Amino acid sequence: MPKFVRDDPESPDPGFAELYGSLPDATDLEPWLAWCRQARPPVLYLGIGAGRLAVPLARAGVELVGVDVHPGMLQHLRGRDRDIELIRSRIEDLDLGRAFDLVVGPSSILSSDECLAAAARHSSRLLAIELMNPHWVLAGPHPSLRLDGDRLEVDYPGGYTQQAEYLPRWPEDADGRLEALGLDLVRLFGHGDLGLEESPTYYALASKRLRSAQMPST
Repeated sequence: MPKFVRDDPESPDPGFAELYGSLPDATDLEPWLAWCRQARPPVLYLGIGAGRLAVPLARAGVELVGVDVHPGMLQHLRGRDRDIELIRSRIEDLDLGRAFDLVVGPSSILSSDECLAAAARHSSRLLAIELMNPHWVLAGPHPSLRLDGDRLEVDYPGGYTQQAEYLPRWPEDADGRLEALGLDLVRLFGHGDLGLEESPTYYALASKRLRSAQMPST
């Protein structure tokens, strides 16, 4: 019998933190590690979770400020690394009063327009995101993923099944979404050697557009 878990900011599911706390650390840190090393510290990490990617990045020398709304996630991460500054907040409600050279949002955490806008507000130069690829989803079937209308189920090791809202964000729309927030798309690509129609997720790196008042006069 699967253990169903959900990501619900209004009523955090303890099983959701158990699931992510049970996953092994990421071993492939790219493109995040390269981007973080090219940015002025600290890097703002949105949806930092239980630290599957964050802890290896910190061990590689990246200074992070992490945001997550789930108390169980943050408790698990604090037990692993006490040097990462952690903030409990919904991303869409975030107002830290400071900007970061680089803001990162892995694992489709910035699918909604509200979350993406909050990320853009907190970036002074660069924003890097990873989103689930609708091309790959619709090309199924996939053994561990099921799509039913706007609901998605994903199976994980340990008998967990995550249930989530499916909000398709097409890579073809990335430029327009970013441009509306004052960002210019720098790079858009799939995982590894996979193309944008084959990769399960895709990455976008964007830069903050300079306002005309900031541009040097000629």
